[in-house]
Amino acid sequence: MTTLRQLGIFVLISLAANFNYGFSTTYVNTSVDEFKTFLNTSLSRRHVFMSEHKYDFIWNIFLNCWFVGYFIGVWFSPIFNDRFGRKVGFLIGNSTAFIASILQCLSIIWYCPELLIASRFITSICMAVTYQSCILFLQECSPTHLRGSFSFLSEVSYSLMTMVGSFLGQDYILGSHIFWLCFFVVPFCFLFTLALFILPETPKFLLISKENEVKAIESVKYYHGMDSDAKQVLEDIRKEAECEMDSESENSTTTGLQKMKELFTEPHLRMALILSVSALTNTVGLWALLLSSTFFLENANVESEIAEWSTTAMSLAYVSGTITGGVIIERVGRRKLLLLFTFLNNLALLAFVFFAKIRILIDPMKYGCLGALIVYGYTYGLVDFSYLDFFINASSRTGVGPISWFISSELVPQKHRSVAQSVAYAINTIMVVITTFTVLPLYSLIGSYAFLILYSIPSFISMLILFRYLPETKGREIHEIVNELKRK
Repeated sequence: MTTLRQLGIFVLISLAANFNYGFSTTYVNTSVDEFKTFLNTSLSRRHVFMSEHKYDFIWNIFLNCWFVGYFIGVWFSPIFNDRFGRKVGFLIGNSTAFIASILQCLSIIWYCPELLIASRFITSICMAVTYQSCILFLQECSPTHLRGSFSFLSEVSYSLMTMVGSFLGQDYILGSHIFWLCFFVVPFCFLFTLALFILPETPKFLLISKENEVKAIESVKYYHGMDSDAKQVLEDIRKEAECEMDSESENSTTTGLQKMKELFTEPHLRMALILSVSALTNTVGLWALLLSSTFFLENANVESEIAEWSTTAMSLAYVSGTITGGVIIERVGRRKLLLLFTFLNNLALLAFVFFAKIRILIDPMKYGCLGALIVYGYTYGLVDFSYLDFFINASSRTGVGPISWFISSELVPQKHRSVAQSVAYAINTIMVVITTFTVLPLYSLIGSYAFLILYSIPSFISMLILFRYLPETKGREIHEIVNELKRK
């Protein structure tokens, strides 16, 4: 019963961060025509003519303002999560996202595209904060022996909501009624925000940052169960803090600017950042495929009805991949699994390029493009879970840091963790913005070869870096991994 209660708590935490995040990523992909009608109607009410060029311009702003907002949001995360606490960051992000979701619905009623874009922009800022709060909660609150099982709930919940978003965006579901499509997340945002009020702050933040042992014990009892050994858990946290203090210079300061300077000047911190950015490079392609897979398949002469289902099918494969990762991850070395499925993920992109070109000679081969996208989604889920478990098991005995893609958050001391996480994700967001803005015009110009230039070649380079410098983390203490990075 204790385990089931813990599972319910961490499912709630995961959905609170990823319900809106995953849904907002994909619902616009399958409801493109209805949004185009909305824009036409809105501008015609102002007696403004809607040309195809003007629509493309507005649509690109609406689509890609998400990444600009996310880039801004990652810098708010250290402010809220480190200064005020993980719970405060979570609540601020979720409550503001709830208000933004209401504004998004009002923009449909009022036929105001500007408000629609602004509300999506605000939501993206909030999602950057809440996602990182979720990562910190899952890693700092879950019991050590269940951390691997509970932490991957974040990735499963995100992938599940990308599937729900693309499915509900279909014309015969909610895609032809974009008000109800946008309204879908409103009650859930409200309920998740209310639910977060009952959650205590993480024991690690309470003990290390607030030095409140009484509240930390209460937090451990809440998340680990009343029969848990709270004193031993706090002792493990203290050992980690002592280890981090030993690894830092005596002149280290606590200001954000100086932390960032140390991140680039200290060799082992710089290496952790390089590894993190290299790993994240392999995730850049997913955004373009989730947002524009219909366009790519229609360009390959796949029927529109089938193309519209592509995002849902790829998201389903993504969910299956994360679940499969949860089953096999404990049987294989983390480093080996990460590199293997990153390689297979890259092969799926190359297969798409091959089928997109060969279908000119043999038309039925066009369906190989759809198959390649599904395989890409499945292997991406495994890659994502490999990242997730890699970072979980880097700290499986010391309880350090957030999960998912952020290698830097597991390979640097707690003092630099939020800054390293923000820098790595900011760099990744810049890469995503550049590629998502570039992929459609480049694809129109050179076809599927755009995938080679934007995704395959950078991914191959990053794989070489990971192969050379990424340490194995299975069953190792955090100080052992940091010392290995120092030697490299």
